[in-house]
Amino acid sequence: MDLEKELNGKGDEPERPRYIIRNAAFALGPQPPLEWVIDKLISRGSVTIFYGEPGSKKTYAMLSLAVCTALGKNWLGFATKPCKVLIIDEESGERRFTLRLAATIRGELGDESVNIEFISLASFKMDNKKDVEEIQKLIEESKADLVIFDALSDIMDGDENSKQDTQPVFTNLRRVAEKTNAAAIIIHHANRMGGYRGSSAIKGSLDLMVKVLSEDDSDWITFKSEKSRDTEPVQFSAVAHWTDEQFYLELAEHEKKIKPLNKSQNYVIKYLTHHGASSLPDIMGAADNCSPNGARHAVYDLVDLGKVYRVNPEEKGHAAVAVYDLARDTSNEEPARDE
Repeated sequence: MDLEKELNGKGDEPERPRYIIRNAAFALGPQPPLEWVIDKLISRGSVTIFYGEPGSKKTYAMLSLAVCTALGKNWLGFATKPCKVLIIDEESGERRFTLRLAATIRGELGDESVNIEFISLASFKMDNKKDVEEIQKLIEESKADLVIFDALSDIMDGDENSKQDTQPVFTNLRRVAEKTNAAAIIIHHANRMGGYRGSSAIKGSLDLMVKVLSEDDSDWITFKSEKSRDTEPVQFSAVAHWTDEQFYLELAEHEKKIKPLNKSQNYVIKYLTHHGASSLPDIMGAADNCSPNGARHAVYDLVDLGKVYRVNPEEKGHAAVAVYDLARDTSNEEPARDE
């Protein structure tokens, strides 16, 4: 019996066929529109990845998304539909995850009635047939409309760099999302070059892929879609706030996002466009229309703006040399002018 039939079979109920042949009349007939969990961003039955480097605050950002959705509050300018949220935590552990979730609920002025449930360290694997069945049953019984998995590497036994290993994981995620009509979000990690980690088949399996950019020492977070099957490409930024036992995200000020780049910042953009990933000393040493110190500050400012990111954040200490690269297409920025 194949996985499709296993997932369809329920007790003595007749199994649904493996496939149904449709025709043009069906396609042209009335079809239900996409049902959004987060308006014009995440729809029910979809599969999405948010990924970023360590310290990019991607888990906190997804907790903010989860709590706002459960409360029916706008999330960073996107309207949400109040619904049940289920979180499968396979990375943080119950103690750490509970503290983070509690701070996020308080930050959004929620209480015990917030419609969220979570499970920590159950060792669910989306490449294991029995676990896939159990997760589908769990979603159905909880009546969750949004399910968040943290993180991809923890919900598979196979090699995430192998198409043969990742394809079944995302096939199963797709089937579960379709059958339960729940939106699935998977938190994932970036590779050393700043892209998503793993096989190219991962991106091909998704409805939406969003890169999360933030430096360890910055409260500024930028979100940029790298694939959007059902929506227009998006890019938006937020400021993270930690107060007394609270965490929340605030949509970044519009004026800050559109503020023109200064001479030093344009120099850095131009340098990285021509040279690619470069060390901070090299960027400073080649400064021509600004001072080396101005170039250094420009790099840090551009990181906060989400236009530049550090390639090697794991290298720390006095001997470490920071390497930076462009975080997005900046070809439309005003070019640096020689003076």
